[in-house]
Amino acid sequence: MGTLTDSVEQYFAKEGWDLTRSAGESALRMGVSTKNARWQCVVSVDDEDGVVFFHSVCPLKAPPQCRPRLAEFLMRLNRTIYLGHFVMDFESGEIRFETYVHGVNGTIDNNAMESSVNQNIGTMDKHVCSIARVISTEILPADAMTQALTGMASSGEYRYN
Repeated sequence: MGTLTDSVEQYFAKEGWDLTRSAGESALRMGVSTKNARWQCVVSVDDEDGVVFFHSVCPLKAPPQCRPRLAEFLMRLNRTIYLGHFVMDFESGEIRFETYVHGVNGTIDNNAMESSVNQNIGTMDKHVCSIARVISTEILPADAMTQALTGMASSGEYRYN
């Protein structure tokens, strides 16, 4: 019987993803292009706990002066998202959207994995412009939230690269 990592690699290979793994790193990486941006995705597997984590790494980093405002915006945004959540590293300013799937007996449910990946990419695509607005302007997080909820829709269109 294979490991959860094997099952995840098989899933992404079957779906046609171009995966890379850096030397000495267990996480898988791939690029995504959407209508709003291009970014890297990272897949990590915790074989012991049976969890697969899928991260969209935002193509923008928050500069130190706007991290508190962006953190407030991301927390407001997280309250509207039913699958996954945004996180920000306060040291580096890196922003990620994370979803996860639980494996069973060393395998993943392909439908659950597909749903998690699609939700993840769609959510980053839907909100990357709002994140950019908070980073590049003095907009208040509450105002940015109103704009995010009323002015943008997920395209659902993306491709792997």
